[in-house]
Amino acid sequence: MQTTWPDPPISLRRGTLPHLPAAVARPSYDVRSLRAGVVHLGVGMFHRAHQAVYLDRIADEGISDRWGVVGIGVRRCRARRELLAQDCLYSVTELSDDEPRVRVIGVLRDYASVAEDRGRALAALVHPDARLVTLTVTAPTYTGGETAAFDLLADALDLRRRRGLPPFTVMSCDNLPANGSATRRCVVEAAGRHRSPGLASWVAHHVAFPDTMVDRITPTPTAAHRTRLRRHSGLDDRAPVMTEPSSHWVVQDCFSGERPPLEEVGVHVVADVGPHTAMKTRMLNAAHLALGYLGAPTQHATTDAAMADPALGGLVEQMLRLEVQPLLAPAAGVDPDAYRHEVLTRLGNPAIGDPLARLRRRGSVRMRHYVLPSLEDAVLGGRPHRVLLSVLAAWVDHLSGLSEEDLGPAEREALCEPALDALLPLAREAHADVRPLLAAVEGFERLRARPAFVRDLQDELAAVRGGARAAS
Repeated sequence: MQTTWPDPPISLRRGTLPHLPAAVARPSYDVRSLRAGVVHLGVGMFHRAHQAVYLDRIADEGISDRWGVVGIGVRRCRARRELLAQDCLYSVTELSDDEPRVRVIGVLRDYASVAEDRGRALAALVHPDARLVTLTVTAPTYTGGETAAFDLLADALDLRRRRGLPPFTVMSCDNLPANGSATRRCVVEAAGRHRSPGLASWVAHHVAFPDTMVDRITPTPTAAHRTRLRRHSGLDDRAPVMTEPSSHWVVQDCFSGERPPLEEVGVHVVADVGPHTAMKTRMLNAAHLALGYLGAPTQHATTDAAMADPALGGLVEQMLRLEVQPLLAPAAGVDPDAYRHEVLTRLGNPAIGDPLARLRRRGSVRMRHYVLPSLEDAVLGGRPHRVLLSVLAAWVDHLSGLSEEDLGPAEREALCEPALDALLPLAREAHADVRPLLAAVEGFERLRARPAFVRDLQDELAAVRGGARAAS
């Protein structure tokens, strides 16, 4: 039976919440009464699909009304204007084989901009209610010389210190190893550039920077997604978020002061995030790279299509089950078999259809963080590693096949490869001798010193060039 929704669809804002169709879940709390205990830098789709959803549950389940969010945009973006136009409300649609599940999130209370009004952004950080600052400013920001976010945090911490306010906790939710330590380094460096004497030392001694692991696939909404939302939910949302049903968040129990009751809404609050991060990066992220590079020569464009290919999907399953999972340390509260099955199911979700081209971004960095740890452990430990080796070879082969005609400004931006110009000539020569390329990529020092590994990789490159597939 087909349901008839309002025509025209209902525009999303506070005044229309009572009139939304019953199928659209909406806040049970008064969104105007939330106190903003969280300030978030980098209000992209991932934050709105992930951290904001957990904080929304805290309010919706009546646990606390003190953990609303003030967003701060580090760069100019259209999404800020769209969110402000609808009272900072937006919908999250969980996509799966079943009917989409739509919920309106009301936890975002305001959205400031460093570029447009730095004073307003700074005021949000210095407000006494602010006890936690979260960040999703993308992994390259921590090494790429962009300091706006960290300079802002240093200024805010200095003002809090001068006014006798306690420091807030700074929590990175970006997908990089030891993200708490990386954030600490960047904020302390920013404090060292600050004119206030002793600020860097004060930050280092008084501000907590917990590690986190975040995990939720969040594709960019398409016109088809927005049309489907209007047709199936009767909702006109100018800033919708599309995501998968699965979501994980692991947080180190290390805070400067009061923290949100995250464990009451499904967050793992643990002493050591490392095993959880390793499980996610070595399984989910490594599987992404396997699909991205092993799937590059095929006609498959998305993860679900690649996983439906018995040969390619079988290789990914084999890699996770035989080559990756046996090397993982236990992660508290997580069944590794169940997580592996969940990863395979998520990758095959046809409603998500993550583009394989997106999974080939920042190849050298992601290969080092996601594939190399398992490959090195397997090689040094005498464990199976045939598929892991084939993923590395497929990456090298993909680089070697890029011609100058392939690499206009748009293509370079899509690849987002920080060492592209240095790696390209080495990759083109790698089918004859892969050693110079291995020497140029950080992290391969121990493996490239093993002649047997270099020979195996050289053979695998020859097999890739010949069109052969890794096999069990």
